[in-house]
Amino acid sequence: MQASNAGRLLAAQTGAAKALYAIVITTLLLFWLNQDSISLYCQQKYHQSCELPVLGQSPAWRLGGNLTHALGDARDSFIDSLEKRSEPVLVAKVEASDTIELPAPVQVVAVHLDKPPVAVPAPVSKPAAVKVAAPAVAPAPAAQVAQAPLQAGTVVSLAAGDEVFLVGDSLMQGVAPHLANSLRKRYQIKSVNLSRQSTGLAYPGFFNWPQTVAKTLESEPNIRLMVIFLGPNDPWDMPQGKGKPFLRFKSPEWEVTYRQRIDSILDQARAHNVQVIWVGPPNMQKPKLSTAMAYLSGLYEQQTGLYQQHYVSANPVLGYNDDSFSYTLQNSQGKRIKTRVDDGIHFTTTGQKLISERILSMIAFPGLTVTGH
Repeated sequence: MQASNAGRLLAAQTGAAKALYAIVITTLLLFWLNQDSISLYCQQKYHQSCELPVLGQSPAWRLGGNLTHALGDARDSFIDSLEKRSEPVLVAKVEASDTIELPAPVQVVAVHLDKPPVAVPAPVSKPAAVKVAAPAVAPAPAAQVAQAPLQAGTVVSLAAGDEVFLVGDSLMQGVAPHLANSLRKRYQIKSVNLSRQSTGLAYPGFFNWPQTVAKTLESEPNIRLMVIFLGPNDPWDMPQGKGKPFLRFKSPEWEVTYRQRIDSILDQARAHNVQVIWVGPPNMQKPKLSTAMAYLSGLYEQQTGLYQQHYVSANPVLGYNDDSFSYTLQNSQGKRIKTRVDDGIHFTTTGQKLISERILSMIAFPGLTVTGH
């Protein structure tokens, strides 16, 4: 009896050991394959290098990350090939009128200074008709920005069929639904909302906004306005690349790199004839973060001005002067209404709607009828 119990105990222990071994191996395998994603998340979360000092440089260890990248590239290539196959093929239609008769050969005339000109006849032969295929239909060019005079207080203009691209972090995530709903209900203007929390311009390895903007503007030709609202995820030391030291926040090198990323977005807007409204983040409850937002807002304002685009600060909307901060705002009836949530960063529904209405007030809609509020 005792031998039987001992056998069962040994079998249970063996089974538990096998299960633990399988869990450990699976965990290590997942960590090996997803090492780059884990490292990027760690950088974005803790704002420092998260590479393993020795193991991270090992070719055998790096093989896992490289394998994951290769699989991702293969997946993207496969999806692209499927999309290309599904695209309609334009077949050029050749009509009888497309036949072009070549002109008769030009006769060459020999000219001598001391003799009269002598015509030298060219061989006479009727040229064969050459059929020229009609060119494939090219995509229609992007719609031009409306040139009608803007209404007082407005800086950009939208027409029927135009779309608005909403870019940003969790600040925009709160404002975007109100802005998109107002555009759709009042003016039948569609929006492309890609706002995503924990994103910005300092950590493109985690999420690359310039690249996302470029791809979106290329694939959505009806976008005529881009509204950008971000900042709180960026005032940190910035990674330069694998194995390189981080750029210190506000250092000259940091600022040059950050301005370049702002410019890359504005370059894409210019290339696609898209207007931009860049919303500067408001003051924050924590003084250090608030000072950083003022610094970033200065960069946004300067770069948008260089590109002749449009900047607006969220501070006046919330009643802030200079570096002041308040969770509430006094409305026209003299009552205090809460505009910021308890974290001192994000907005209440009221605050979100106020910012949305401020953005809307900057847009003219010539020829469009307001259908509701």
